[in-house]
Amino acid sequence: MWVMVCQYVLIFTLFPVVLASGASEQPPPQGKLIPDSLISLGSENGRACAILVEKDSQSLMVYEYKDTFSLKYKFPCSTGDGAGRKEKSGDRKTPEGVYFLTKAFEKRYLSATYGNRAFVMDYPNLLDRKFNRGGNNIWLHGSNKPIKSRDSNGCVVMANDDLERLARCIDLNRTPIIIKQKLNMVRDESQLADKESLTRFLDEWKTAFVTGDRAKYIACYSEPFGDFDTLWRVWDRIRTTLQHAQIPLEMRLQDLILVRDNPCVVALFDQTIHLGPHMRVVGTKELFFEKNGKTWKIIGETYQPSDPDHGANSTLVAALNRLDRLHTDERAIADLIAEWSAAWSSKDIRRYRACYAPDFRARGMNLENWIRYKKGLNRRYGSIQVSIEDLNIQQGPKGSTATFLQGYNSSGHRSVGIKRLLLKRIGGAWKIYRETFHRVRS
Repeated sequence: MWVMVCQYVLIFTLFPVVLASGASEQPPPQGKLIPDSLISLGSENGRACAILVEKDSQSLMVYEYKDTFSLKYKFPCSTGDGAGRKEKSGDRKTPEGVYFLTKAFEKRYLSATYGNRAFVMDYPNLLDRKFNRGGNNIWLHGSNKPIKSRDSNGCVVMANDDLERLARCIDLNRTPIIIKQKLNMVRDESQLADKESLTRFLDEWKTAFVTGDRAKYIACYSEPFGDFDTLWRVWDRIRTTLQHAQIPLEMRLQDLILVRDNPCVVALFDQTIHLGPHMRVVGTKELFFEKNGKTWKIIGETYQPSDPDHGANSTLVAALNRLDRLHTDERAIADLIAEWSAAWSSKDIRRYRACYAPDFRARGMNLENWIRYKKGLNRRYGSIQVSIEDLNIQQGPKGSTATFLQGYNSSGHRSVGIKRLLLKRIGGAWKIYRETFHRVRS
């Protein structure tokens, strides 16, 4: 009998009973533990890194992101010998927050204090300045001495060999360095809700700008800051012109980084504006968010590297004006080539000559010889017809190039070939200063 009881006990031990109510043991939580500062890292090559510094443990960790986060390195480090968050110059405290490394220095440019390598942090960042936190020259650097805990003037200090390994993970103005007193570890799947809601919010913010919905765009901010009026005056003018011309426009946010700096979230991305065939890189934009109830609000914005003397709106305005200039120049160049073709076809030598720069040269001829040569062709042929197909205009910093398929048909000659015109601006107008032709058939 005793043997049978023991057997039943063994069976119940190995196979727990399912309760009558239908409840059963819950499966263990899925996912792995990661710092709650990490939400998402974007990278063109599919792999990116974030640096986390924990003051309590005097340790520096590198987390790599490729679909999920994983711990790549953990190194000892030293932070400021002053306790707490940095507030002012000379307090020997290390800042706390989300920062980016903006400059790099090798050993030959450094004093012995900084070891073999150093990176400059963008402290004070926009939030630090908002809360009147001061100081500067906060670096991540090496050391020629053994690392001691809390032994720096406010910088984050590592052993030279450790920093050499870390340096391979750093992308200037993109790799975040997150400094906290103590890291809060959470299950990685718990970050998905914030990632999805922030991504959705950014899409709404972007769409409001592209469509010209000023009210919705400003509603994305806790309060308007910077020169919103100038931004929208420029954008409304450009957008209206493009819509009338039926030219598509688009804003793209590439390589999005989302990291937490409680109670804020920081987003970093490469922002580009596309107007038809033209694209302009606005810059690497940094946005600071806070949650207002269930809604995210932007509380600050800048571009990396941060420039406190120029607001984010002025950077975007400058990019929009450059794009508008490209679009305007393309239309002006297309109009010039149409005028050049019409003048040539009508044998109007005065209009034809006005399309050229004074320093024009082609086939060994200057402008005077070129015009004399064209006058001779006009006398030789009773009629001339010039057609243009597949016009392509490429604009550069010093001039523009127009390439197209040219058809030439006169009473004594016909040919089809690739024409290439080099153009430059003279007195506010585009002029041809070089010309080549490659015949593909006669």
